[in-house]
Amino acid sequence: MKKYTILAATAVCSLLAQAQTIKFSNGNVTYSFPADVAGEMSFTGEHITVASRTFDLTQWSKITVNEDTVSPNTVTITYSDTSATVTVSGDIAQYIEVRTEGAHVSVTQSDLVSETTCGEISYILSGESSDGSLSLCGSYKATIELQGVTLVNPAGAAIDIQNGKRIAISAKNGTDNFLSDGSGNQKGAIECKGHLELKGKGQLTVKGNISHAIYAKEYVEIKNLTLNITGAVKDGINCGQYFMMESGEVNISGTGDDGIQTSFKDETDREAEDTGTLTVKGGTVAVVTAADAAKCMKADADIVISDGTVNLISNSNGIWDSTKNKTKAPACIGADGNVTISGGSLDLKATGSGGKGISCDGHFTCDGGKTAIATSGGMLVYSNGTLNHNYTGSADRISSKYKSSAKGIKADSGVIINDGDIHITTATNNAEGIESKKDLDIKGGTVFVKAYDDGINSSNDFRVSGGNLTVISLVGDGLDSNGNLTISGGYIRTMGAGGMEMGLDAATESGCAVYLTGGTVLAFGGSNTYPTKSGSTQAFVKSSGTIKADTDISVRSGDETIASFTVPTEYTSTTTSGGASGPGGGPGGGGWRPGGNSGGGSVMISCPQLISGKSYTIVNDASSTNATATLTSSER
Repeated sequence: MKKYTILAATAVCSLLAQAQTIKFSNGNVTYSFPADVAGEMSFTGEHITVASRTFDLTQWSKITVNEDTVSPNTVTITYSDTSATVTVSGDIAQYIEVRTEGAHVSVTQSDLVSETTCGEISYILSGESSDGSLSLCGSYKATIELQGVTLVNPAGAAIDIQNGKRIAISAKNGTDNFLSDGSGNQKGAIECKGHLELKGKGQLTVKGNISHAIYAKEYVEIKNLTLNITGAVKDGINCGQYFMMESGEVNISGTGDDGIQTSFKDETDREAEDTGTLTVKGGTVAVVTAADAAKCMKADADIVISDGTVNLISNSNGIWDSTKNKTKAPACIGADGNVTISGGSLDLKATGSGGKGISCDGHFTCDGGKTAIATSGGMLVYSNGTLNHNYTGSADRISSKYKSSAKGIKADSGVIINDGDIHITTATNNAEGIESKKDLDIKGGTVFVKAYDDGINSSNDFRVSGGNLTVISLVGDGLDSNGNLTISGGYIRTMGAGGMEMGLDAATESGCAVYLTGGTVLAFGGSNTYPTKSGSTQAFVKSSGTIKADTDISVRSGDETIASFTVPTEYTSTTTSGGASGPGGGPGGGGWRPGGNSGGGSVMISCPQLISGKSYTIVNDASSTNATATLTSSER
């Protein structure tokens, strides 16, 4: 036997001198050596060594010599129903071990692979299997190239990467690829121990039937790829360290939890890149969620959007969190840290109970871009073991733990708007446009808010130094500050509901006041908080009456118009009633709340051209009133 084996090996060496490729095959696995790679082969007994790879000739079932070409640094895997064929290029043969079981392929990449040995290896996948997978182990970066592959694993992940380095999954241009998983302990249909880059100009569709659709222990970056996630038991994409969208298109629906979620990989000893941040720099992100309390985009730290198109729809309802003993609300964007928008186009819709457009524990900052937010979900109230998803009574005496209202933007640490275009509408009980749990600063940009309750509300001081603001409230205040309200610049139209609901409202009961030091302001409501202290340096005029949509209001000095406003088309007259609330955080008995935009009320106008003590004419549509400008008023 030994003699014949040596003769066979000698014949192969002779033939190889005239051919291009020698192939060693065992079952469905082939190692393929171009002639220039094979070089001078050596053999001892029943073993032959080719390019540092030794083969036992008694175990390898077939040796073929032909003129096939071989791409260097590649492992090609072709799936066909319940089987898979694997070809390893000879230049990396010594670094690759392959096992197959039906269409399940396991590849171990040697720890010797590095930039100085063979460099990065590419794994090329094609074909189709309803019972197949790829498992990859190693310690150096690699690329998995999808060239039109459909891979379903009924008992685990479709692609399982136990490699802690950077792994690129690339869909070749013009190809459609599909990956799905089945029963097992995997964390995703694609599961990656390391960094995951999803790229290519092809299309990849992923469905997670057990947990997440895509899971990476470390970061996820997306470039060029069209990624469709059509379902997941948990999150669509879940990753540690950070998520970054640079270009391409991501579409996510059918998730049992969040669309995209980033987490801190290590709470105690984080690396520099372990930020928990979700970043969108370009491309298109479209997410629809329906699971209770889910977020379309969720980050353990910050969410930063600087460009691209972001379309998010939250159809999720809020829940009662019995562990934390409080309600938990859904959101299009939710961050435990800050949310910063400096560019791009955002379209956010929240239709479920308590749903928010943007919610963050840190600061919300807008430096640019265009953001449209619409909420239509009802107010969520938990009382006596029952969740009411559309509570319509007064919520003033319900503990904050037992309620959650729909809001356009809610930020616990403050709101800063420097630039950009923000358009917000809310439609249900207690739903405010923008709410800051601390200070609120508007320095520029264009802001439009039409809210059911307060248009813009701050728990502390509220400052406007620039920008173009239009704020309409149906049953609440336009601008509502629970601290001082200072206007030093900008062009502002603010309309409260009438009755006790104002265009401008500061916490005078706590010793705070409205200060006017600049800007052009039209404030309308049942009343207004007028400047009462000496810190206000810009005069104002006031009158009473009604205002109507699409009519003009101006201030004139003789024949000169020094300030003019058009009442917004969106301004409407409605009357709303609601119930009072009982003690102890539960709904109470009936009551009446003043109507919204009822027409009659206080009109206040301020602009830099007004001179205190001088008489002016306020022209409201077809009527006019004389008023004397003043710096302060004894009225609240």
